[in-house]
Amino acid sequence: MFDLWVNEIRPKTLLLAASNCAVGCFLGLYYGEISFYTIVLMLLIILTGVLLQIVSNLANDYGDACKGADGAARVGPIRAVMSGGLSLTQLRKGIGVAILLAVIVGAVAVGMSFFNNINALAWFLFLGAVSIVAALLYTVGMAYGYKGLGDLSVFIFFGILAVVGPQIMLSNASDLGVAVYPDTILLCISVGASSVMVLHVANMRDIDEDFLNGKKTIAVRLGRKMAGFYHAFLLIITVIFSLTFCCLSHRAWECAILLVGLIPLFLSAFLVINHVKDPLLVAKELKHTLIGCFCHNVAWIIVICVDFVLYI
Repeated sequence: MFDLWVNEIRPKTLLLAASNCAVGCFLGLYYGEISFYTIVLMLLIILTGVLLQIVSNLANDYGDACKGADGAARVGPIRAVMSGGLSLTQLRKGIGVAILLAVIVGAVAVGMSFFNNINALAWFLFLGAVSIVAALLYTVGMAYGYKGLGDLSVFIFFGILAVVGPQIMLSNASDLGVAVYPDTILLCISVGASSVMVLHVANMRDIDEDFLNGKKTIAVRLGRKMAGFYHAFLLIITVIFSLTFCCLSHRAWECAILLVGLIPLFLSAFLVINHVKDPLLVAKELKHTLIGCFCHNVAWIIVICVDFVLYI
């Protein structure tokens, strides 16, 4: 049973969620104050991001199971409900537990960040509630993921909010007020685009099955060939905004760290585009795309730390 739940929460995706939030946290510490208080706050923020990803993963599988979208022809991993390992009732309870934990940890993090700013406190609690609702409605209820809006959702919640939110929270906790820095905007666009690449690879893998089940993802709407061009576009956006941020806000030589960190993402994107017509080969690149995004995030964390140690 434990193995079923571990597989259901998709641990590899949690690594991406954690690293996305970590990038925003390290930006907040870079501009703010490093103390025991802010380190604890950073860990709570990252944990909240991971819990929200778990909510999203479980709700996604629940919605797909209810709609019969995970059929026998599925190319990707067999989900626990589809295999009969978990019932829909058990999955609903799991979603409830994940939401409860996300609310508790997230509320503590927001309270620690904005105890001196009631307006910001209310706004971030509202954004937290919106994040949970968005995770649930991806394949449940209005099921906007079936309407091709999944890419936009990932860009907003795993790019903009995952980077800008932690930076604001840690900046305010450092008595800098509610401040958003220009380079944070550039980096959140880069992180958002790379996160969409992960979703897009999964959607490219599932084009045939999604088409049969009426799930009109961007990949289904574009078709295999154009989906490959779209993947290349996402890679270009990731690289341009990442390197632009580095050149404008850090030292030029530090771009070399980023370029090394981007190599796995370049390689996975090349293979995805090269194998765009073969869903089995595309499926194999999902793990490598996740690793590529994680390496890009880690490269940024290294750049921020190096810059802080050497120049601040």
